[in-house]
Amino acid sequence: MRLGLGAKFTLTVLAILALTMAGNTFYYLHSSTRFHEQQLLERGHALGRLISLVSPEAILGFDFLLLNDYTRQMSSQRDVVYGVIMSPKGVPLSSYIDDSDPAIKQRVKSTKSDDIPKLLRDLDREAGLVRLEFPISHNDAILGRFLVGISKQSLHDEFRRQLTIQMVVWTILVLFLSAAIHVVFRLKVLTPIQALIDASQRVGRGEHSLVKIDSADEIGLLGQAFNAMAEEVWQKQEKLYRQANFDTLTGLPNRMMALDRIHQAIQRSKRNRQRFALFFVDLDDFKSVNDSLGHAVGDQLLVATGTRVRAILRDADTVARLGGDEFLILAPDIDNEVQVAEIAERVIRAISEPQMLRGLKVMARCSIGIAIFPDNGDSLEKLMANADNAMYQAKATREGSAIFFTEEMNTRLRDRMQMEQDLNAATESGQMALFFQPIFDAARQVHRGAEVLLRWNHPEKGAVSPADFIPLAEATGQIIGIGDWVLEQACRNWSTWRASGIEPGFLAINISRIQFRKRISQRIAELISLYDIPAHAIELEITESVLLDDHRHVADELSALRAVGVTLSLDDFGTGYSSLSYLKRFRFDVLKIDRSFVAGLPSNSEDVLLVKAILAMARGLDLKVVAEGVENQPQLGFLTVQGCDLAQGYLLARPMDEAAYVKFLHGRQVDSDSVLRLAAVRSRQRRIGSSN
Repeated sequence: MRLGLGAKFTLTVLAILALTMAGNTFYYLHSSTRFHEQQLLERGHALGRLISLVSPEAILGFDFLLLNDYTRQMSSQRDVVYGVIMSPKGVPLSSYIDDSDPAIKQRVKSTKSDDIPKLLRDLDREAGLVRLEFPISHNDAILGRFLVGISKQSLHDEFRRQLTIQMVVWTILVLFLSAAIHVVFRLKVLTPIQALIDASQRVGRGEHSLVKIDSADEIGLLGQAFNAMAEEVWQKQEKLYRQANFDTLTGLPNRMMALDRIHQAIQRSKRNRQRFALFFVDLDDFKSVNDSLGHAVGDQLLVATGTRVRAILRDADTVARLGGDEFLILAPDIDNEVQVAEIAERVIRAISEPQMLRGLKVMARCSIGIAIFPDNGDSLEKLMANADNAMYQAKATREGSAIFFTEEMNTRLRDRMQMEQDLNAATESGQMALFFQPIFDAARQVHRGAEVLLRWNHPEKGAVSPADFIPLAEATGQIIGIGDWVLEQACRNWSTWRASGIEPGFLAINISRIQFRKRISQRIAELISLYDIPAHAIELEITESVLLDDHRHVADELSALRAVGVTLSLDDFGTGYSSLSYLKRFRFDVLKIDRSFVAGLPSNSEDVLLVKAILAMARGLDLKVVAEGVENQPQLGFLTVQGCDLAQGYLLARPMDEAAYVKFLHGRQVDSDSVLRLAAVRSRQRRIGSSN
């Protein structure tokens, strides 16, 4: 059996008290017995000496009646068993035997009544008897001896009685003291210790628990130390809990807690047969806020976004930050899709409302993907994936929109993943090819160069649009390898054409934002040197998305490209938000007017005004202008009249593969040579005519 501290302490105290009391009792009884035995012997000596003093006269007078009377009086004293007066020869002169004691009575019965000496010898062997002998003399003559037998039985009886009394008293006292000490120990020690144990167990379970302190003794000091430790543990647990479950920037639940709450919502909804909605919220163009206004403003925008969204939702709803500029909303107990759409609209309005951050007016937009349980998935993984898919679909549709997940989106997602796998092997297996769309002098329609276009001929799907696979390649990072292949293939083609006697003009090559981050100037310099291409024959088309990155890095890289000698073109001019600021900050050689502005020429007044403004600004900045998407003669005529430098489009030439482009270049070169020969003949004829 396992004993507790209280039982062990009580047994220890009980044993100590019992041993102490027992030792004290035996010492007391032993001392008392020795004292009473000494008194008994002294009383026997006094009586014996008295008899020895008074009996000589009776012996000399042969007064045996008096001797018997002396002997009887002596033997009738308490504790005296016998008294015998013996002659010098050992003959009993007078005797008295008290046979009231059972042991003495047994001895007397077994011995003849007249055989006093034998009886005395038998009685002397009794351990409980003390034999005293006193000489009887007169004038120095021995008249006899007085023998006295004193019993210790009364002492033994008294000893047992006292022992019993002492044991009872001490037992009661020991038990009382043990109980009292146990109660005090339990109240003063065990109860506080048990409270500490209970509090420790609660702290171990993560509960905030302190003990009540009622004293200033060691137990009180121990309680104070425990409370201080528990408080520190609680604070650390709270800190760890918040670090593990809450976002440090916004204070909202983080991904871990969000996933746990979604799991709980799934279990609860399955039991109650209810629906809930999951919203994936992603801020649009958040990186541009960080790049243009700084990360501090970006952080404030995230905090403000979380606060605004939390304020417009119910208490039962969960708002979490998944990371970066992504937020998650869990809305339980949804009745219908209309209610879900209203929540999404409130979120969009709350986020898009302008706000002042560090003295700057900032307006954000967001894209929201929505998945509903159990309609769009009955597991955590499916709901998360489908809501994320819907969010990306919303981004692809337009900024500031919310889209519900559909099975069609799931199909597109699977297609996207398959396309990503196929894209890995596209360049190695020869599925990629370069096409070239010629660029002409707008006024004279003379060929100047071509824009390099990438085409993917899938073995099963056929031609895959660049609008489908280029964004995917950029998102997965595959664009780096693909873009490098395009650069090298274009340089190799140009070098081959020049070696064959063809003048290819310049090649305009689109550069991805991801490529630009990888120090593309070094790679361009290597390719120009490797294929012996004049730097001006390469024109790099850079979109505004490239310029959204770190401005210092962009400026350094553009300077390095300019040092190499390549031509820099700002592509899709007018479709971004800060084109004028880019022209002021960065130096370009060419502007490309986006096809969306050319399409309305010359009938759309807004497009007319915009294109005129771009051309006027370009002349002021000494920039050449290329208009893309020219598809009819009125468009070309308008651009020519307004002084546009270069043009490309289906009216002039469609994109063509390498073989067709080489044939096109041969035809152009033959025409050019014919024109030159005809001009030379006419010039010679004019000179001959003038000489005649």
